Amino acid sequence: MRRGGVNIGLVGRGVVGSGVLDVFEKNLPVLEAKAGTRLRVAWVASRHRRSLPLIGGERPRFTTNWRDVVGDPAVDIVVELIGGEEPARTLILSALKSGKHVTTANKAVLATHWEEIFTAAQAARGLVYFEAAVGGGIPVIQGVNEGLAANRIERIYGILNGTTNYILTRMAEEGLKFAAALKAAQAAGFAEADPSADIDGIDAAQKLAILASLATTGWVRVADVRREGLAGLDQWDMNFARRRLGLVPKFLGIADIEGDTVFARVHPTLIPETHPFANVRHEYNAFFVHGDAVGDVMFYGKGAGAWPTASAVVSDIMYLARQVAGGMAGRMPYVTYDAQKKLEMADPAGRSSRHYLRFSAQDRPGVLASLTQLLSRHDISIASVHQENGVVADSDVIKKAVPIVIVTHAAPEGAVAGALKESRRVRGLARRPVHLRIDSLK
Repeated sequence: MRRGGVNIGLVGRGVVGSGVLDVFEKNLPVLEAKAGTRLRVAWVASRHRRSLPLIGGERPRFTTNWRDVVGDPAVDIVVELIGGEEPARTLILSALKSGKHVTTANKAVLATHWEEIFTAAQAARGLVYFEAAVGGGIPVIQGVNEGLAANRIERIYGILNGTTNYILTRMAEEGLKFAAALKAAQAAGFAEADPSADIDGIDAAQKLAILASLATTGWVRVADVRREGLAGLDQWDMNFARRRLGLVPKFLGIADIEGDTVFARVHPTLIPETHPFANVRHEYNAFFVHGDAVGDVMFYGKGAGAWPTASAVVSDIMYLARQVAGGMAGRMPYVTYDAQKKLEMADPAGRSSRHYLRFSAQDRPGVLASLTQLLSRHDISIASVHQENGVVADSDVIKKAVPIVIVTHAAPEGAVAGALKESRRVRGLARRPVHLRIDSLK
């Protein structure tokens, strides 16, 4: 073992930080045996003072100022668990400049400041590990970065957000409407009081940007991820898609990578009920990564929670500790980031997929004919038409409106967007149409 061991400074003692301390308190002998060195939690920085556990017979020092941790020359690894962009960004950059290595669970700071952080890490010969930033306890970061290093990653897609998956599960299995399912997610602790980051797709977009950046060795900015939220999904469409089409809705992040061209998007997607994702329930996450050599690899597990996330953080600490103890830390970068690589973001208008379109029509002659003619003018081929006479969707507030569902063959996004815009001028349509993409995920 390294003389004196490896010293760790923990910044942030919220749910995940407390879980990390619990893991160290309960499993320290096992952790040290696996790391091959003594592990010492030297500092805990938090806004609120609470009693600290004995870890290996010693209590960590406490401070309310993270700079005390970063400024201690004895600290080898700084664990950033405060979340948000600032002061997390400043903390990480300061730690690297001070010659320390970092592990973080902070998806927001990584996705937003990827270039700055990994340029600084290369300059300082420091390491930044971040398994817990994507997928909680699922080792998808290590999988993409190391396990699949022999591959050109061509596609990444998955259920990246546990809150939205929990909401969809309750809607699908119990018939809850969106508002009730969201309230249930908040009561269960899976959604914040302000759930916008989850239901608007911000959280999933940040995670997808991190995975795509890792796969390309460039930087996919969060702003380049096309994003649509979950709030517009109607219970009627969920029931109809499963009952009549054999499709189920999932809130997916998808990145297609062709050389230096990337198309990344987050939105509700209808997938076949035979796909493995159809049975991913509640707060669980799942990822498929397609490599040119290995094909599809699936990752599955709990994407949130104190213990799964703490598990990922402590695993990162152990990876770093082995390298620190062996004198190897920083000799080679963990993340390969090429600042000269310029990624091109594909134009979404040219992307093709099948589409589910629900129009709410007044019960009058000629409406269906007008719709089919409209789609034909935009070169959109129809696969099937379903008119549910006598059945009214909850969201169809116009009296006597009936739903007409049209499923298309593969059609470009731009053509569908143009047709939907023009459909607002079709007489007899009662409200704006519902539009969901259909993806076989092959």
